[in-house]
Amino acid sequence: MDFCRVSVEAHRFGGTIYIAGFLAERAATRAEELIHGLPNETRVLRVDLRAVDLIDPDSFVRVARLLNRWRDLRSGRVTIEFPHRSSRRRAARHLTLVGQPSTNGMAVSTATT
Repeated sequence: MDFCRVSVEAHRFGGTIYIAGFLAERAATRAEELIHGLPNETRVLRVDLRAVDLIDPDSFVRVARLLNRWRDLRSGRVTIEFPHRSSRRRAARHLTLVGQPSTNGMAVSTATT
């Protein structure tokens, strides 16, 4: 079972498609329906994936190809907002494993009285 929400907010020349939850077959199909329903004058399309929890690669490729075709046919512009979770790689540099010895230098006094 796919849990998703796909909605559109648009005016004559531009719009945003919001996808939330699980980007799978159902969400890709709904996004396709919404894109085909946009007015012919629409030239700018934004796809907001920031509320997506899981992305099925095949469904994402389907949406990406659809957006490419739309952009080419309309001579339009497409932007995609990705989830913030996709930036985890940058945070991995600060990862500390349990039991990992510290590599930071520390001053130690050996003076005795």
